[in-house]
Amino acid sequence: MKKFSTPVVNHLAITAVTLAVLTACGGGGDSGGGSLGGAGVGLGAPSEPVASAPASDPTAKAPDDGAPTVAAVDRTAKPIELPDTVWPSNYKLWFRPDAALKTFVGRGDVEIEVLKPVDAIVVAAHNLNFAKGRTTLRKVSKPGEAIPLIPTPQTLGDFVQLRLNDGQIAKGKYLLHMEWDGKIQFSDAEYCPPAEVARNPFCSAATGVFKVGLSTPEGVSSDAIVTQGETNYARQWFPGWDEPAFRHTFEISAEVPGDWKTVSNGAQTEATKLPDGYQRVAFEKTPSMPMYLAFFGGGKFDILADTFKNPLDGSDMPLRWFTPPGRSDWAKFAMEWTKVSMDYYYKYTGIPLPFKKFDTVAANDSYDNKPNTGFGGMENWGSIFEFADRVLTKPGDTPTLYSVTVVTHEVAHQWFGDLVTLDWWDNVWLNESFARWFERRTTIKFHPEYYSFSDYVLDKHNVIVADLKSTAVPVQRNLNDAGSFGFISPSIFVYNKGSHVLETIQNYIGEEAMQKGLQIYLKDYAFGNVTPSRLWSSLEKATDKKVSEIGDSLIRQTGIPLLTVDAQCAGNSTYVNITQESFPNQNVYPASTWTIPVTLAYGDAMDQRKTFVMSNNSTQVELPGCTAVLAGPTGQDYYVSNYSAQSWSALLAKAQSFAGNKPLLLNIERDAFRLLSVGRITQAQYDQIKGVLNLPATLLAKTQVSEQKMAAVATGAEKEEYPHALRFQGGLKLRENLKR
Repeated sequence: MKKFSTPVVNHLAITAVTLAVLTACGGGGDSGGGSLGGAGVGLGAPSEPVASAPASDPTAKAPDDGAPTVAAVDRTAKPIELPDTVWPSNYKLWFRPDAALKTFVGRGDVEIEVLKPVDAIVVAAHNLNFAKGRTTLRKVSKPGEAIPLIPTPQTLGDFVQLRLNDGQIAKGKYLLHMEWDGKIQFSDAEYCPPAEVARNPFCSAATGVFKVGLSTPEGVSSDAIVTQGETNYARQWFPGWDEPAFRHTFEISAEVPGDWKTVSNGAQTEATKLPDGYQRVAFEKTPSMPMYLAFFGGGKFDILADTFKNPLDGSDMPLRWFTPPGRSDWAKFAMEWTKVSMDYYYKYTGIPLPFKKFDTVAANDSYDNKPNTGFGGMENWGSIFEFADRVLTKPGDTPTLYSVTVVTHEVAHQWFGDLVTLDWWDNVWLNESFARWFERRTTIKFHPEYYSFSDYVLDKHNVIVADLKSTAVPVQRNLNDAGSFGFISPSIFVYNKGSHVLETIQNYIGEEAMQKGLQIYLKDYAFGNVTPSRLWSSLEKATDKKVSEIGDSLIRQTGIPLLTVDAQCAGNSTYVNITQESFPNQNVYPASTWTIPVTLAYGDAMDQRKTFVMSNNSTQVELPGCTAVLAGPTGQDYYVSNYSAQSWSALLAKAQSFAGNKPLLLNIERDAFRLLSVGRITQAQYDQIKGVLNLPATLLAKTQVSEQKMAAVATGAEKEEYPHALRFQGGLKLRENLKR
C-alpha cells in the first residue's frame, strides 16, 4: 500500500461556533432531525439518561404535530469488541480518491463524549494509514487547544488506540480529528490471494471502498466507486466505531471527478467545481445509525427520477434509481415496485422514513473480477445498493423473481435493520428474517404471478430438509461455532427459517396483533438496538398471548417438532391425544421439546378452530362432537404433522372441505413425503394420501423442481439463493454470558 508521507489535506478549522453546538447523544440517540416527521408514529430522542451511554438532551422540544411521542426507554446495547467508555455522536467524514481510483485520502472530525478517564480512545481501522501528527483532540471547553494523539495499532491492525504521550484522557466532551489514507479495492485476485482464500473462502474485494466498471448496453465502460460496510468493512473506508451498538449521525462529503454523479445516505447539498477538474460534494446529516450503513457512490451514472407520495400525510419524496449509462429505462419496473413497496411499509408501520429523498444505486461491473461478492443488495439507509445485472430489466424482457424480491427485501430493511438494528451479529436474524418475511408477503400480495403461499410452503420444506442435517444451526447463531467468515452459513436459517418462525407467531396471535406489536417494536426502539426479548415483549403488548417462550424455543434450537395426532370419539366428544418429538434428524445437538402454538381444525365443514400452546411431550384436548382433526390449517406453521391410521382416514375423508386451499393441500402432501422418508408411514399410505389430495399438476411439478434444487445445493452444484452473505473482518468476539 502506498504511504502518503505528506498529508494532502488541510486540517479542518475548528470554530467556537462549531464546538458550541456539540451535544451529547446516546447509543440510540438523536436522529439528526428531531422526529421522523410526517404523520404516523412520531419518533424523537429519549428524554431521560440511558445506561452506559451519554444521556440525550432532556430539554429537547417534543413534537407538536399531535403525533404520540416515544416513551423514555433504554435503547442502548453494550458493545462487544470496543470499549463502552467513549461514545461518538456525530461524524464529519471527507474523502478523496486519486485519479487512478487506486487509493484515497480521508479525514474525520468526530464529536465524542468520554464517560470516564481512559488510557486511549479505541477505533476500528483496517488497512488505513494514519497521517503522522494529524490526529488531535480538542476539548469543547477549550476549542483553541489541539491535543496531539498517537495512533497505536493493536490486534493485527484492526483496532487502533489513540493515546496521549502520557497520562489519561479525562472525562468530557471532545472533537476528535483524524486523517488517513487507504486503498480502493478492485479485484478478488488482488485482494484475495490463494493464502487468504485458503484461510477465508468467503473473501471478496467488494468491501470498504471498491471500484466497478459501469458498462452501457453497447459495452462502453467507465470506472466508478461504491462502498460496502456490512458487517464491519466500513473500517476500511474510515476509522470509527463499527459496532451496531454505536449509533450516531454522519455528515459525508467528498472530492471526486467533476463529471461524476454522486449519492450518499442524505440528500446532496453541494456540488462545487474545483480548479483541478474535481468537484466537492456534500450531503445532509444522516439520522442516527450504525457505521455499517454509511454509503457513498460516484460515477457516470444515469438517473431515473420519480416521486413517492407519502400515504400518511400526502407529502412527496423524490425517488431516484442510479443506473449504468444508457440503462435508466431498465429501472422502470424496479422504480414502480419501489413505490409500491414503500407505500406498503409506510402503511404497515405507520412510520415515514427520516429522509428527504430515497435512492437506489444499481451498478454493474464490466471487470467481472469479483465473483465472490456474496451479496446482491445492501440496505444502506436511504441509499440502497444493488448489482444491476440482477435487478435491472431490459425493456421488453420479463423481470426475474430475484429482481422482484430483492427490491422489496432491501426496502423492508429500511425499518427492520436500519430504523431498529440488531445489538450484535448473533442476532442478525432480526434484520434478515424480517426482510425475508416481508419480501415474501409483499410479493405474494402484489405479484402473485411470481410467488404464492404454495411457494412459501415449499420454501418451508426446503428449510426443514436443511434443519434435519448435521450442518443445521439455530436461527439465533451461537458464534463460537461459526468463526468469522460467512458466519451465517448456511444462511437458510437466518433468512428463511426465521421468516417461518415469524409466520408461525403471526398465525398464533393474528395479523392485527402482529402489525400492532411490530409498530410498538419500531416506535419503542427507533434509532436504537433490538434483541429477541425486546421483540417478544413488544408483540406481547399487542396481545394477551405469551410469545417469548414460543419464539425462543424456535430460534434457539435446531430441528423441527413432529406432532402425532390421535383423535378418538367417545360419547359426543372427540378426545385428541397429541405427542411431540424431534423429527428424526442428524443434528449435532438435537432438541427434544419445543413450546409451540398448535391450531386444530375440526367440525363437519372443518371450519372450527381450537388453538393452544404445547410445551410438554404430550397433551390431550377435548373437542365437541365426533370429528376429524387437522393440525396446522394454514399449512404455514413450523412443525410436521402425522396422524394415527384412524385419524389419517378421518382426515382424508374430509379432504373436499379444504380442496380450494392449495397451500394446505401441498403442506399435507409434503408432510407425508417427509414422514415416508423416515419410515413413519408406508409407501402405500403416502400414495393414498397423495391420490386423495389430488394436487394440481403445476404444484406437483414445483415439488419436483424444489427437490432437484435442494439436491443440487446439497451436492454443491448450486449455491443457496439469498440477498447477501455476511463476512466479518477479523475474529468475531463472543458475546459474554449475559442475559440476551
